[in-house]
Amino acid sequence: MNSPAAAETGWSRLDEVALGSLLATAAAAGTGPVRLVGNQLHDLAARLVVDGLPVEATVPGRRGARALRRALRRAGQRAAVAPIVANIGIDLPFSDSAAHVLVCRLDPQTFPFPRHTVRELGRAVSPGGTVVLLTGGQAPWPAGLVDAWAVSAGLAPQSERDTGGALPFAGAVYESRPA
Repeated sequence: MNSPAAAETGWSRLDEVALGSLLATAAAAGTGPVRLVGNQLHDLAARLVVDGLPVEATVPGRRGARALRRALRRAGQRAAVAPIVANIGIDLPFSDSAAHVLVCRLDPQTFPFPRHTVRELGRAVSPGGTVVLLTGGQAPWPAGLVDAWAVSAGLAPQSERDTGGALPFAGAVYESRPA
């Protein structure tokens, strides 16, 4: 999100405050928890739980689950979130339209097929729901390509955001088309 390339090009970053506000609003509009998918989302999970939002986390291994539990304990939450350890490399362990808010750190090491992962996120989000794609550092894909993957999965970039074009992908918020 805060990559040097994003700062140099003037790319509008999705900062921590805006992300927290967006997720709180989206969770209030939905009926279920904020679902986190992937590695390195433990700080975000702790902040959301401390703010009183229901959270479910799906992590790709035991190491990620331990990091999540440690972050929640540091935040004072003992048993607020029980991470689901699952193989999330190909298909996501969600049924169709199962979540109103999905947050995914689109990391090439965790998700070797990012286009398929974005398609799975589009399948798993409910109509009118929100998908937040984050990245750690600089992603190897241009933002326009990730936007194209999202559009083909039934997700639309938020209207106030310009499409990325050839700029490095620095994270984005997408909305599922209403039914």
